[in-house]
Amino acid sequence: MGWFTRKPAQPLPPDELRDALFEAVHAGNAKRLRELVDAQPETISQHFPVWKKVPEALRGDPERMNRYATGVIGLAHYCEQRGDSSLMALLKGRAADNPVVRWQQVLRSAQEQIGAGQHAQAEPPLRESLAAGRRLSGTAVDTYLPITLGLLGQCRFHQGDADEATTLFEEALAICRRTEDVEGQIAYLTSLHETHRWLGHDRQAIDLAEQLAARCDAAGDRERSQWARQRAARMQAGEPLVRVVAEIDGRTLELDELPATPPNGKVRFQFERNRITLGGVTTLVEEGSRLGSAGENQRALAAFQAAALLDPHDPQPPYLAGLALLELGRYADAVESYDTTERLAPGWFHCRADRWMAAKLAAGHVTHEAFRTVRALEDGNAPPDEKARLAAAAIAATPELPVLYLLRAEALTRVGSAAAADVVARAGLDRNPDADVRTRLLVTRAQTAPSPDRRSLLEEAVALDGNPTAAAMARLMLRFES
Repeated sequence: MGWFTRKPAQPLPPDELRDALFEAVHAGNAKRLRELVDAQPETISQHFPVWKKVPEALRGDPERMNRYATGVIGLAHYCEQRGDSSLMALLKGRAADNPVVRWQQVLRSAQEQIGAGQHAQAEPPLRESLAAGRRLSGTAVDTYLPITLGLLGQCRFHQGDADEATTLFEEALAICRRTEDVEGQIAYLTSLHETHRWLGHDRQAIDLAEQLAARCDAAGDRERSQWARQRAARMQAGEPLVRVVAEIDGRTLELDELPATPPNGKVRFQFERNRITLGGVTTLVEEGSRLGSAGENQRALAAFQAAALLDPHDPQPPYLAGLALLELGRYADAVESYDTTERLAPGWFHCRADRWMAAKLAAGHVTHEAFRTVRALEDGNAPPDEKARLAAAAIAATPELPVLYLLRAEALTRVGSAAAADVVARAGLDRNPDADVRTRLLVTRAQTAPSPDRRSLLEEAVALDGNPTAAAMARLMLRFES
């Protein structure tokens, strides 16, 4: 009886081998890909220089070009993973021959740049791709043209050009409606809603939010739909310039939605404006903050002023400009900057207390040294026990400054000296503080006061509302009072 010998598979002709390899790439069939590569490595090496060039017959069909390019790149990538980088070396530089592949590369790069806040840098390649894409035809255009328009719209919007952004988003939305791209419709309805909201076009923004809700309903996205309907209802009722919301266990709640029992997770209160923040403003604010931390207050001020010019609705640039002006000794200008902040977003962070400090400095009632001490206590990195000691020394030197009592009481609370913190907070309330500091002192006292006193302290803090986030904390604490 003789041995059975299996005959080896016949080698495939080069074109058939190429097609089989590309089909395995598209199917994600690693086993088939390995068999083909192992069976005919010399044929692949010999013919890949020809394969890497898109056939002339495909160049009028972007979809088939894209599929072919994906096969070429996938094969080279597979061989590179197995230790043979020769195909990838041959391939480098050839992607530029395929306009669709080049388009994809531009979009990926733009998305990364936009994610990093580099909107101005992302814009020129996007404009070139948009112009080139308009000259193409096929399904790839329907896929990548709205994405290009949307990314370019983001670039323009976040650089303060909401008008062109609106035009770009509208064209992207129209394409997605024609191609029945549901995700694209949701994306560009959202972008248009936020753009019109930023422009102050309330009627258009409300209508877009309602369209967004309906589109999300049809897509089964109930959470997004509810968000859009709530946004539309809030705008219909008259959305405030700024309000405080609570973040609990990853959920954002309005103050009238606060739980009636203490939550398990940490509660964080934050401001919610009636406009989103422009990326260009964020970049300038971050740069100004970095310069201010380095003591370069004049340059920091210039960055904050540039941000204010870019978005005159945003309260953060004038708020931080006020601090830079205080550092520079320009107290009257700081008062004006805090007044602008209050007009744009009433109660923004500590703008009311900072405005009070600026006015006292301008009148000569508080020294610059005392201001610097307050800054060190508020923003410095010293441990709580050291801050408590520094605050005590500052109170001895400037007993008429109520914020020092607040800062000492907060430091004492952090080191566990609740009784001492209460005594200091009481003394601060006796110093006739401004409404901002008074609200915070009331909440500080309420954290350790017995129940009857705690309720009255919290009720006063809510009614006073000198500091919105402290007043919100008081509201939450009141819900847990029996």
